[in-house]
Amino acid sequence: MSSLFNSHETGDPFSHCCDCGCELSHASMHVVNQSYVGDECVFEFAMCLDCREKMNAKLSEQSRVAMFDFMHDHADMESREQELGDNSETEAYISHCLTCGKPRQDSPNFTLGAMFSGNNIIKGPFPMLICGTCEETLAATISDETRNVWDKFIGEKFPGPPSEVTLPTGHQPVLI
Repeated sequence: MSSLFNSHETGDPFSHCCDCGCELSHASMHVVNQSYVGDECVFEFAMCLDCREKMNAKLSEQSRVAMFDFMHDHADMESREQELGDNSETEAYISHCLTCGKPRQDSPNFTLGAMFSGNNIIKGPFPMLICGTCEETLAATISDETRNVWDKFIGEKFPGPPSEVTLPTGHQPVLI
């Protein structure tokens, strides 16, 4: 597992799904999301693929289409795959925003996302970085219904800060 995606709270790889509590070592795959302001990770979680799919099913059709369209319109996955393949260093995948190309060091806030099979990072569309500006643009496409689902999830699974804190974009982190 890439230590870049270890929990900043513990310093260790994530061990359990934040939603169902299953051991991630027993899950077929899981995702890790981490939101940063500067060099500080202000929000992070790991979720098994089953829970990720259940969460996705709760999102409105309008939001799912809008998120797909945003990624389709702004991320050139073919060029990325040709450039990076599936064996580049993890750092190369997260050195700049997937959707606008802004370098990470020029992004005051951003979210990282990665997918794992057991302890192995899966390279392809993931890992990825979305800068705060693009995250804000993406968040603006999300329906109120979806925002309420996500806000409820954050409030239930992460009571107190960070659920009560918004990022500098004015929004809570977006699931990528």
